[in-house]
Amino acid sequence: MEYLSFSRLSLLETCGLRFYFEYVEKRSPSDPVPLYHAEFGTLLHSLYEQHANSAGQDAYDVLKKRYDEIFPTLVSHFPDRATAVDFYKKGIAAIGRFSRYLVKDVVASEKEFLIETDVGVPPLKGYIDRLIHSDEHGYLVADLKTGRAFSGNDRKKRRQLVVYSIACESQYGSPADSGYFDFVVQGSRAWVDISEEDRAEARAWVKEKWHEIEMERFNAKYSRSFCSVYCPFRSECDTFLQRHHAG
Repeated sequence: MEYLSFSRLSLLETCGLRFYFEYVEKRSPSDPVPLYHAEFGTLLHSLYEQHANSAGQDAYDVLKKRYDEIFPTLVSHFPDRATAVDFYKKGIAAIGRFSRYLVKDVVASEKEFLIETDVGVPPLKGYIDRLIHSDEHGYLVADLKTGRAFSGNDRKKRRQLVVYSIACESQYGSPADSGYFDFVVQGSRAWVDISEEDRAEARAWVKEKWHEIEMERFNAKYSRSFCSVYCPFRSECDTFLQRHHAG
């Protein structure tokens, strides 16, 4: 495998079989899944990045104009018009929030990284949504989330910011010792303090997951609501077919 990523390893943890189908066998999806959540998130990410890269010069009116140009291309992927309208309004509210952010301390937006975490483990690739630096607090990492809010104490989710901290240290010589998840739709943030112990745990987690891949441990994990709607390989999964029909 050429490289790993936080999202790939998180998928492996969620369901090893889906990871195997998607990244080892590289199968084409066999079952339809909703696209509108991901497409909506991608659109807001691009506007979030545009605002930072313009040093805040592309403010609300500019961002909303681009949003209004692109959003109609997503409408056909929503299950119905009411859902599309609801998401449109959520996007407008989110743009209204982050277009007011001060971005003078933003060092990079959508910063790509490719880092080594351990000997014999493929490099870890990803993108830091926002890297911030100030004389008072040093480096800080932020990740934009357009779905439901969650706690910064969620160990599995907070690893994403810890990985960003490791990438920050690799590229800038100093790690980020704090960060936050930016829930722009809800208008809230979940702050996370990041220690050296956190970074060591994240490196160990990457090594552990790579060992599972090497040992070909690709066990299916069943979750009724998630598998029946969001798995693009459900009709090829014996575990899903058995559990779904039995339930």
